[in-house]
Amino acid sequence: MSILFISIGAVIGIIILGIGIVYLRYFIPLRSQENGFEYVYVNSDGNVRELYDDEIEYLNEKFNPTDSARPYIKSRYKSLASDQKMSGFIQRNRVPRKVEIKNVVRQSIIKKTEHEVDETGASGIFTKSPNF
Repeated sequence: MSILFISIGAVIGIIILGIGIVYLRYFIPLRSQENGFEYVYVNSDGNVRELYDDEIEYLNEKFNPTDSARPYIKSRYKSLASDQKMSGFIQRNRVPRKVEIKNVVRQSIIKKTEHEVDETGASGIFTKSPNF
């Protein structure tokens, strides 16, 4: 009977140790509380920068969990996206202290263009081809 209790205690201890390791690896903040938006962007070369206004709007949108347009949020600085690139959004407090977060001019990264509507009612940017 005592061997059973020792075995159960060992299994529970291993489970608690595993939960502790996962917590330390994925959830402990690596930086103290800083001013700025909650997320930053990691470029493919490993540099980290503040977000542009359009990116902040994108991250503030509400997404369905099954929506494929939802943003990819990295859990760790060195983790790779599905395209095997290092780039992606990450929580500011998950960036290692030794990595500098660079400031950017808070502007839109999407160029504003005028859209036209053609004779069929389609909207977009059109070019007129010469009549032959």
